[in-house]
Parts: sequence; structure tokens; C-alpha cells
Amino acid sequence: MDEYIIAVYMDGQAEQLKTYAPSEFEAMDSMVTLEGVDEVINIVRTKDNKSWSVDHLNLEKLRELRGLVGSEIDIIEALREKTWN
Repeated sequence: MDEYIIAVYMDGQAEQLKTYAPSEFEAMDSMVTLEGVDEVINIVRTKDNKSWSVDHLNLEKLRELRGLVGSEIDIIEALREKTWN
């Protein structure tokens, strides 16, 4: 689990949020779940200062897509039950 600092706009104000996630994708997903986040600017992994710029990301579309996903717990359980070759 890595620490990420994410520059965002919330209610028109620039803010920096901190989250912990196993990858930059999950860190971004955590911003998608926060309705108060209007825009994501960039993501920085603090352990090595690796940075990702986020340009023209449609949070509303991602939120819509995320809403189509059923229970994450059900998905994880189904994956755990699968026999992997």
C-alpha cells in the first residue's frame, strides 16, 4: 500500500488530498468515489515522487461506469472462488 497525494479541485478550490492504495489506478478510483471532487489535476506517489498528470478526465463518466459495477465484495469473492491455472 502506497501513499498518494492527489491535487484536485473541490467546490472550485484547489486542494491536496492524501490516500493510500496499491496503485495509481486505485488512488484515482478513490477520487472517483468522492462526490465533492470536481476535477483531478495530478497524482504523486510519495515514496518515489512518481507523478501522473490527469488531463481532461471525465469524472462524471467514470462515476457512471463505477455505478454499473455491482458489489465490489461480490466481485472479490467470485475471484477468490475461481480456480486459477
